Amino acid sequence: MKLSILIPAYNEEKSIGLVMQEIKSLNLSSCNISEKEIILIDDGSTDKTVEKATAIIPSARVIRHVKNQGKGAALISGFGQATGDIIIIQDADLEYSPLSYPDLLKPILEKNIDVVYGSRFLGQAHPKEMRMSYFLANRFGNYLTNMLCKTSLTDCMTCFKVFKKHVLLGITFESKGFGIEPEITAKITKAGFKIKETAVPYKARTFKEGKKFKRVYSLGVLWAIIKYSLIA
Repeated sequence: MKLSILIPAYNEEKSIGLVMQEIKSLNLSSCNISEKEIILIDDGSTDKTVEKATAIIPSARVIRHVKNQGKGAALISGFGQATGDIIIIQDADLEYSPLSYPDLLKPILEKNIDVVYGSRFLGQAHPKEMRMSYFLANRFGNYLTNMLCKTSLTDCMTCFKVFKKHVLLGITFESKGFGIEPEITAKITKAGFKIKETAVPYKARTFKEGKKFKRVYSLGVLWAIIKYSLIA
């Protein structure tokens, strides 16, 4: 099968090289993956993100946004271009390692699961170095999502989301920013798909290291949870 790896990136020249190197080194033949399609969505970067990424994997497809639009806009562009049988979302900052791909793919390949989320909280109650304010906001958002979507997830806001391609067919996403995370969960569960979680390692980074999610964005995420769970 073919795996499409979507990498939304905005000014990630410090970490993108390591991400691409880990992806390049992966041998997924044991997971029945014969081809990897890497799609880098450059969301208006002003640094050398693209140059550093393509220097390691020249075959990577690059989608360019002239201006920064947000993670959701980047993923929407990537979804429209992905041609793989399975699609995985990979952040460009190495908070999540591509070395987790075999664990994420296993439920899809062995148990015919349609959607897999990599949970930061299955293996540890409070991920190392995750600030308490983010931890509490995440826990509240997760609780609200479970209540409104009638799910039992431990980490609905995880970056690591994996889908069989047919799951996304016919679903239109519209969130431009981080609201894309709860929108994805709400819309795929409304479409009748069950989500399987598997534990993944996670290392939080700081704003000094380039973290993009600011506390004020939590308000937009909260509205997205309510909007897409109850209204849309």
